[in-house]
Amino acid sequence: TTHNNNNNNNSMNIEDQRSKAKFHFIESVAPGNFIQLDLKTILTSTHSEFQKIDVIETCYGKTLVTDGKTQSAYLDKFAYHECLVHPSLLLHNLLSSTSTSPSTSKQKSNSKTKTVFIGGGGELATAREVLKHPSVSRVVMVDLDATVIEVCKRHLPEWGGERVASDPRLELIVGFNFENL
Repeated sequence: TTHNNNNNNNSMNIEDQRSKAKFHFIESVAPGNFIQLDLKTILTSTHSEFQKIDVIETCYGKTLVTDGKTQSAYLDKFAYHECLVHPSLLLHNLLSSTSTSPSTSKQKSNSKTKTVFIGGGGELATAREVLKHPSVSRVVMVDLDATVIEVCKRHLPEWGGERVASDPRLELIVGFNFENL
């Protein structure tokens, strides 16, 4: 009985100590400047032909990291992807619908945004935001790394995933951006 109590006490002490230990994600943001976050989970860690790809969970939620650099995180993905897409599309469509012809001073019927090119965007969140615009009939997204796209479809489905990848308006090309402009 004393032996069992000692084992239980040792186990409890080990668990107490284990609960105090934490793993961290540390990212260099500038020379001599680092950000350190508690690492909750590593959802996946792999390499592609081009880069190391991690999907981790921190206080910012699920986070896509390539070559040790944060690409986007769940907590602020709306700020990044929405601000990247909506201001330019809304402004373009507004200007297209209100521009006037100098000779007639009547409204011109310039076409609204119909086709959008996305260079990069493997997590599919930029495409998700573009596809929210009813005037867009075609989105061409080119990403160099097919592995990033597949990792994101599997581990970050709420960012776009198969729903966006299978949208008939999306043309998804794996390759170099400049070759597909």
